[in-house]
Amino acid sequence: MKAKFTAADASNFLGITVQAVHKQLKTKGLPFEKNQNRVYFGHETSCGLFNLKFKQKTVAFQIVKGGTGKTSLAYSVAVRANLYGAKVLCIDLDQQGNLTQSFQVNAEELPVMVDVLKDGIKLEDTIVNLSNGLDLIPSRIENAILDNVIMLGRFPIEHIYKERIQNLKKRYDLIIIDCPPALGQSVAAVALSSDMIIAPVTPEEFSLSGLKISTQEILNLEQNYKTNIPFKLVLNKFDTRTSLSHEVLSTLIKHPIYGEKLFKTYVRASQEFPNAIANSESIYDTLKNSSAKEDIDLLTVELLEIQKKNLSEISLGTLGEAA
Repeated sequence: MKAKFTAADASNFLGITVQAVHKQLKTKGLPFEKNQNRVYFGHETSCGLFNLKFKQKTVAFQIVKGGTGKTSLAYSVAVRANLYGAKVLCIDLDQQGNLTQSFQVNAEELPVMVDVLKDGIKLEDTIVNLSNGLDLIPSRIENAILDNVIMLGRFPIEHIYKERIQNLKKRYDLIIIDCPPALGQSVAAVALSSDMIIAPVTPEEFSLSGLKISTQEILNLEQNYKTNIPFKLVLNKFDTRTSLSHEVLSTLIKHPIYGEKLFKTYVRASQEFPNAIANSESIYDTLKNSSAKEDIDLLTVELLEIQKKNLSEISLGTLGEAA
């Protein structure tokens, strides 16, 4: 994986010409590469060029429904946030290890979260460096027994992950946790440890049913532990050609609870996500423009709360135009 931030994207973000971006790179002595007259760079250069200050967040992608693109979103947002200069840690808690596999990490001989709880391994010692400013705590099938370990060990779910993650927060701008599509002690502990839960929803009836169950579980945790758990929704795999996509979007916008929790950005259906992972890449490894890149960029900017000039005018992937 070699993700790239193009000078053209930097031009859009900074509100200056591409030529001005080139001048900034040269003036500041920042490293960059060139391919067919297109200039691009990575995390280190972004730090020097953008010099952004991020609001530190721990974000969990979770919903009680498989197939919503949860892992693809977590993976793509992590890569894009890193390209903006954020230091990112991904924590894979799904026993299927799809996020771990997306990053081309073989976790068979590596410590994972279940080893932390059972054997007292420090969470810091499970971290795998992927690239400059991007780290991963991997997962493997043994994480399937996390719920049992938590219950048998009588670990308090309000503290079991929260205190360990808190120790890592000072090292990262963004921590992304990919959860299994299920309910249980481990997923509940993640919810109580996060600054925000993001629930990906797809334009189908069963996805909305999963959202209802997940929402109720969050409400139960809030009541039982006297806390507030912020959560937001992102509409994923939106197909502008189908009436169902528009109906689901309209339903979410008008809903008394979900409407105010929607990200302004939706993510359009694209074969680019699975194709990139199949090629051991991120969608940002190539230089070509695409709807997938536009949508993930807008979602990342919204999540990180960083300013972008004319944000609503840059991409078609915004809720206002679809509705």
